[in-house]
Formats: sequence, C-alpha cells, structure tokens
Amino acid sequence: MVKTIPLFYILTFVVLLTHADGNVASLPCGGKIFVEDSVTQDDRILAFTLINERFEDVQDYLTVHDGVGKDSPSLQIENQMKYEASNKDLPSAMYTTSSVATLRSRGTRASVLQLKIQKAVLCPLNLGPNTACGRIVDEISCYCMNFALLSWDDQMIFCYDNGMKLVSLESYEEEQAILSTWNLQQWSSLSDLKQEGYWIWESTGTPLIPGYQNWEIGEPNSYDSEEDCVAFPQLSGWLDVPCNWGFPGTCELHP
Repeated sequence: MVKTIPLFYILTFVVLLTHADGNVASLPCGGKIFVEDSVTQDDRILAFTLINERFEDVQDYLTVHDGVGKDSPSLQIENQMKYEASNKDLPSAMYTTSSVATLRSRGTRASVLQLKIQKAVLCPLNLGPNTACGRIVDEISCYCMNFALLSWDDQMIFCYDNGMKLVSLESYEEEQAILSTWNLQQWSSLSDLKQEGYWIWESTGTPLIPGYQNWEIGEPNSYDSEEDCVAFPQLSGWLDVPCNWGFPGTCELHP
C-alpha cells in the first residue's frame, strides 16, 4: 500500500515515499523537506536538490521517479545535460515532467537526509537558430539569449512569442550572471516610453525606483526624447538609447 505524504496543505502536488519493495516508508527522523511555493500551473515542474550532499552519494538509498506509477522512470540529473549556457556552480538537480513525483527509499541511513523540493519552469536547450538557453542564475528559472540584433520592441515580442519576458534586472548578482554567460551589450525591458523620466520594467510593470539600479555615470541623460529604452553592456553601467537600435536580448522565465 502506498502512503501519500502531503507536504503542505496548499500544495497541488503530492510526494510519495515508498520502499523499492512497495512497503510504506517514512522520512528519516529529523529529515527536512523545504517547499518554497505551491505548484498551480500545468506547465510547472518539480526541482529536487539535496542539501550538503550529492545525488550520486545517496542513489543506493533514495531515488526520485517521474509520476506516481509503479513503473515511473527514475529522474536524471539535469546538469548532466549539455546546455549551451548554464551555471556550472549550481547544485545538481533532478526535474520531473509534471507536478507529481515518487520518492523511493531503500533501507536506513545513519545521517539525516535533507531534500529541497521547489517549483521550477521547463527550460529548453534553445529557442531555435541563433539562441541559447540555460539555468544560469538558479536551478528553477530559465534564461534564453536571442543573439539576433533586433529593436527593443522586436526583442520584447520575441520573448513573448516564446512564453517568456525580456529580462528585468532585479539584482547585481542576476545582471552579472547574465553578462558572464553572454558577454554582450543587450536590451533590458526598462523604458520610459509611457512617461518621460519615469522608468519602468515593462515586462513586469514594476517601477525602477526603489529597486536595483546600475546606471553608467551621467545616465540617463536623455538628450532627446528618443532615448527611451535601456541597454546594459559588459564593461559599464546602463545606457538609455533609442529603442530602434539593434541589440541582442535575454528572455527570462520564473516559477
């Protein structure tokens, strides 16, 4: 008999923990499961990471399977996939194809097992020719670079057409992760198109102030009303430039 273990009452998924022989198992004494948010969208998946351990070191004790069927396949570590762009320092993670998974344990172990389960987004290897994708900031989000030199409007449309949004920079760490992956001057979603001098992240509708800022010295200068969009280069801060200039762009998707 399989026992269902609800992790948190608002979650729309369940995690099942069974022994390989089908007998009911329980979490190790003192074991912890951290869930950051509920999974409500059909296109969201589960990301499994271990705290202070590697999956390779516990595979004889614990396996994660996709779905709830008896013959559900065990999950592979996604960082083994050859992403064109990825942060190699991120912890190894396993990902389901839906919001349900089965955990199967064998025997007992002396130490506490800490497994972190998070809501994640699907991340393709690319979005077509002249693009590259990867999990470059964290193990649950996805970033895709479109290397084509497009106007700000066309980069916004490209991201939306692929179910993503042109990047809105929320921290120095996020900006540096993107620039260290793709060393290019590129568009952000920041603009003051709607009101001169009032800068807003158009992808999220969030005003720039009081959030993170990284303007180049003397920027924004807005010598004329046509400098309404913002690009961020590798070796300096943000620049306000005409929106019809051509730059690459990074699309982002978060849980």
